[in-house]
Amino acid sequence: MGTTGEGHCPGEGHCPDGGTATTAPARVLGTAAPTTWIRCFHPKPAARYTLVCFPHAGGSASYYFDLSAALDPDIEMLVVQYPGRENRLFEEPAGSVAALADGIHEALRTRLPRRPAFFGHSMGGLIGFEVARRLESAGGTAPHLLVASASSAPSVRTDRLTSGGSASDAGSGAEPEPDEAVLARIMGLGGTSDGVRQDPELLQLVLPAIRGDLRALAEYRVDAGAVVGCPVTVFVADGDPDVPLAEAGAWGAHTTADADVHVFEGDHFYFSGNPPKFLELLQDAVRHSHSGTQLI
Repeated sequence: MGTTGEGHCPGEGHCPDGGTATTAPARVLGTAAPTTWIRCFHPKPAARYTLVCFPHAGGSASYYFDLSAALDPDIEMLVVQYPGRENRLFEEPAGSVAALADGIHEALRTRLPRRPAFFGHSMGGLIGFEVARRLESAGGTAPHLLVASASSAPSVRTDRLTSGGSASDAGSGAEPEPDEAVLARIMGLGGTSDGVRQDPELLQLVLPAIRGDLRALAEYRVDAGAVVGCPVTVFVADGDPDVPLAEAGAWGAHTTADADVHVFEGDHFYFSGNPPKFLELLQDAVRHSHSGTQLI
């Protein structure tokens, strides 16, 4: 689920987020402090641009540590930490995309130092979209750009990732999907450490968050007319088994501004290792909202 590291949270400036949780007696329910939602691994007080990153299903903030480190000095990355993992390991995972978006919106709405760009990978693209809609509706500091990475457009996705039983965990009466099957589907796309499978205790700790993410994805629905006002830049890989190019290109229907599409070589985690083309295009998108048109 990524490499852990020290982090910070945005407030009046930057403040420690308390590190990574290691022990606790049980999972807890309740509203988390807004600062627990956000980590900043590489604070850049003089940065001109802010990039807010929304992780993938089963992912955690520290997976994006290396990407944060690779960004130029003028771009500071804030990474969202979903409940049920790392420093929030013993919190109850969120049960829906809407619940995640509500919590993140509350955490971000008064804590953004400047108008941000959003980068959402896989499930994170949908969450970033919903957070952007909430910020725009509230009249707050809304994003100037949404980068939807390896993410099918909200109204056309076909839920290949969540097919196979994860929705049954929501209470349909069917037997829960076996742990190995849940983990295999996530690990088949990458983005989760193979060491998780080899450590039974760790597996039991992280599985509730993985199941929660898959359930949230399976139950997410949005009207075809749901839009954001900012441009959308789509990053998609030509060998991604989960995101067809046509489904990625359909993001253009979910913005009242412009949309453009960039196709990379690779699979669902095409940006692993931060290849130069990816970094160049991401940083260019953050600095200059593209005015291109939908390519697919």
